[in-house]
Amino acid sequence: MISEKKHIDGRRDRVAFEEAALPLMDYLFFKAIKLTRNQNDAEDLVQDTYALGLRKFHMYEAGTNLKAWLSRLQFNLFISQYRRRRNRPDGASIAGMEETVRDRDHVQHNAELLNMEPEQILGDSAFIDSLPIEIREGLAEMDERYRDVLLLNVVGEKSYKDIATSLSVPVGTVMSRLSRAKAFLRGYFAEGSPSLS
Repeated sequence: MISEKKHIDGRRDRVAFEEAALPLMDYLFFKAIKLTRNQNDAEDLVQDTYALGLRKFHMYEAGTNLKAWLSRLQFNLFISQYRRRRNRPDGASIAGMEETVRDRDHVQHNAELLNMEPEQILGDSAFIDSLPIEIREGLAEMDERYRDVLLLNVVGEKSYKDIATSLSVPVGTVMSRLSRAKAFLRGYFAEGSPSLS
């Protein structure tokens, strides 16, 4: 009787997980591409993220941000896979050494960005140089209040609550500023130079 209940609960969890998580696949794939810089590795990382998410779905707190939860699982998986690759001797090759150095630098840099303040992110030449020129120009034109919230949310992957605490403003203000920042960038790309009122 107990195993039958467990089986039914497991099927319910799977259905609930699929309904909630599958619409986030494009987002997770985009994040995986940024992490791995390789389509095949990104596909594997997304698949591993969904498998782990399904196994740990019972730990997910309903009503919280599933996108952030899955993003954190994905980032942690990426770090774990990187460490395993780094610690596994593959034999010596110049290509292998170049890839290891590039991967190590990329992972360390991404981890550092998560803990930076907006001014530090903007001052990080590696990050800024990695952005398309249009985004660099848009960020330069954007009001600092909106840009800070955008950077903390998108680059720093911080929640509204964490941003509100960091900037000493209400959560509603964070949500409003983030919305305006995104609208500014959309307008900037569409028209050339919108203004924030």
